[in-house]
Amino acid sequence: MSSRNKIIIALIILMFALRAYDIRDPFSTNGVDEGIHLLQAHMMHDGYNYYDDLQGDQAPLALLTFSVLDGNVLACRWISYALFFISSLFLFLIAQKFGKDVAFMALLILCLDFTLLRESRLASLDLFSAALLCIASFFILTYMEKHTMAPLALSSLFLSLSVLAKVIPVFLLLFFLFYLFFMRKDHRHGLLAMGVMCIPAAFLLLAFTPHQLIEGIILRQSHRGFDLYTKLSIVVFIASCFIYLYAIRKWNWKDTRIRYLLMWALLIFIPLMAQGRTLPHHFAFLSYPLAVLSAIAIHQGWNARKKAVLAAFVVINVALAVFFIATAPGDLSYEVADDIAALTDGGDLVISGNPLVTVLAHRTAPPNLTNVAKYHYPETTLGDVVYWLENNETKAIVLYYHLSEIDGLKEYLENSSQWHFYEKIEGRGQMLFYGFTPKFSRDSYKIYVKE
Repeated sequence: MSSRNKIIIALIILMFALRAYDIRDPFSTNGVDEGIHLLQAHMMHDGYNYYDDLQGDQAPLALLTFSVLDGNVLACRWISYALFFISSLFLFLIAQKFGKDVAFMALLILCLDFTLLRESRLASLDLFSAALLCIASFFILTYMEKHTMAPLALSSLFLSLSVLAKVIPVFLLLFFLFYLFFMRKDHRHGLLAMGVMCIPAAFLLLAFTPHQLIEGIILRQSHRGFDLYTKLSIVVFIASCFIYLYAIRKWNWKDTRIRYLLMWALLIFIPLMAQGRTLPHHFAFLSYPLAVLSAIAIHQGWNARKKAVLAAFVVINVALAVFFIATAPGDLSYEVADDIAALTDGGDLVISGNPLVTVLAHRTAPPNLTNVAKYHYPETTLGDVVYWLENNETKAIVLYYHLSEIDGLKEYLENSSQWHFYEKIEGRGQMLFYGFTPKFSRDSYKIYVKE
């Protein structure tokens, strides 16, 4: 083994160790998304229907997985860590098809990717789906080489699982079927692939009806609007992962392996940018194919300039990882959750602008108020909140983020004879992104309790 690859292995081990350090306190979050999904998983564990009761708007596989663990925050974050680790091994195997040096370089790039560093420390739907897609891609490339049944069945299975966790890869799934039916013209293998893809979906139909799945996954997403400014999130993605720019070059489309890697990247990138809102965590899907393509491009014609760019990429991203993980503030949601747990009983309902608080306190929320984020359909109104505030089961409300911005809610609480201000907890929050602007949030929680 070359000395360069030994250094790369040491850096990879370092990055896996950093990922595992203090996973309790993430340095950056996806706003309140993680809390929303874990609260919904917690309530699904208690028997609530994700689409009818909780008004969910995502594909259900990851949430069903989290629900098995009752939405436990740390356990679900470790699932993300494990999925990243497993998918990294499969990415290494994908890149190894182009040589061992390319494989080590691709794995190094992936481990240093800032977006994946953040997502692998959170209970992330995007990472869940992207990791399964990477595993599927290894079997797809193996099938394209050997045209045998085993990799065909496994690729179809993992493709289906990826789409059922997040729908973004659906266009890559359709491309694979197009490849089987029209490029290879192997209808037998195409029908087999479709059959295997239907197996996970058939199991989901035991929990949800087709109408629930269509309305939740497709129709509710279509009401979220279009925000052009969020497309600038790609600047955040590329800023630290500038090495991915090496993937922009003239490629040999006659090479089936290269063609698939390019389609993998393009059929993720186009729907990501075409959807209503594009946020930094969505680019976790792109990191996998770009890591391999960049490693191939760097390895070909290795020279002093490429060596310098790779060295700069390593230094910058190791420094970013060490700085942000080492200086991550303690998550205030734990402190707020302790207060809520002390102030309420197990069967009480809690409304919180940060659903992570409700999960950590082992409480439930009114079913239509698990997601009170700004971009959610149907939008949460003052009437929705007041209805549950007047319900005897609701014993606490935590104003935070969008919940504190609902017109008239603060005035209602201040003028109510039932509700009383308990405490305000403030402190530095995590690093958040809107568009391409990063900033540390100033977390402010206001707790009101019912007497």
